Amino acid sequence: MSNTITIEQLTALNDEIASLVRGGMPLDLGLRELGADAGGALAEISEALSERMRGGASLGEALRAEERRLPAAYRTVVEAGLRAGKLPAALEALSNYARELVELRRRITVALLYPLIVASLAYVLFVVVIAHLVERFRETYEVFQIPIHWPLALALAIVETAVRWWWAPPLCLGIAIVWWVITGGSHVLSFNGPARPLAWIPGVGRICRGFQFANFSDLLALLVEHAVPYPEGLRLAADATGDERVRAAAHEFAAAVEQGWSGSGRDARRFGFPPFLCWVLTCNQRGLDLARLLRHAGSVYRRRASNLASWFKLMFPVAAALVIGGGVTVIYAASVFGPLARFWLDLTME
Repeated sequence: MSNTITIEQLTALNDEIASLVRGGMPLDLGLRELGADAGGALAEISEALSERMRGGASLGEALRAEERRLPAAYRTVVEAGLRAGKLPAALEALSNYARELVELRRRITVALLYPLIVASLAYVLFVVVIAHLVERFRETYEVFQIPIHWPLALALAIVETAVRWWWAPPLCLGIAIVWWVITGGSHVLSFNGPARPLAWIPGVGRICRGFQFANFSDLLALLVEHAVPYPEGLRLAADATGDERVRAAAHEFAAAVEQGWSGSGRDARRFGFPPFLCWVLTCNQRGLDLARLLRHAGSVYRRRASNLASWFKLMFPVAAALVIGGGVTVIYAASVFGPLARFWLDLTME
């Protein structure tokens, strides 16, 4: 039995559940049909959920039974949606977030292809051509009895290391590619921190946190609309983001609210929420008024994250080509012309 489900499969399961609930169709029958049409982990999970629900389990109970293969944050989204009576809306917001991250990752992958090809070709040329060229420089220096200065000495040391460990860079690249493919198929992409496999890339963490705050605001609005106690709604909405920092901030804030805390938005910043969301959470509004403010906050953070994602998709391919491709070109040129220029200078000085 497969223990993992890819983010694409989880999105398909999520969309199927949302469509069935919105259409008033029996979940067990719809999930059974999905399992028959799908394959791999998605088929196994869909059929397992269908079997449990035919046996009398609720959707929440059936999902909790699949805790090994479904992320806890996803189960929390479903629980919060069920509590609010707006499960399709909660699942739709989650699907939109997941699709945005999948598209972002796809753009990053495509953008990295050209620089990686350039870097690979440069490495092969370095090992095959530059190593031979630098060795000829060394022999020429010995023939003319010219002292070897630091540019050539450095090049000789690098070449010696490269020839001895030529297999290490291809091995590291292969491991990186395998890691990228494996993490791309994992639900950790959207439910465990700000897309951890992408978080090392500047800007991605900010985009993901924007979507997380948008989902947090929208889900909390649903819960507030349906009279879920405010502290409990804070905890459920934060747990659904899957981000430990958002979760810790919301749980701390919920505990403060239960203890009668009545500070201002400025005071609430110590909990870790962004300024506008702090103001919304502490504006002393309740019921439908608070829900409207939370929905507005959600639209603000989602629009901001979408705009950042659009700029990132446009600029990242250019930046990757300039930094990686350009950097490799400069290093390759320096390794060729540096020792050559120094050799001409040494000849003129002799």
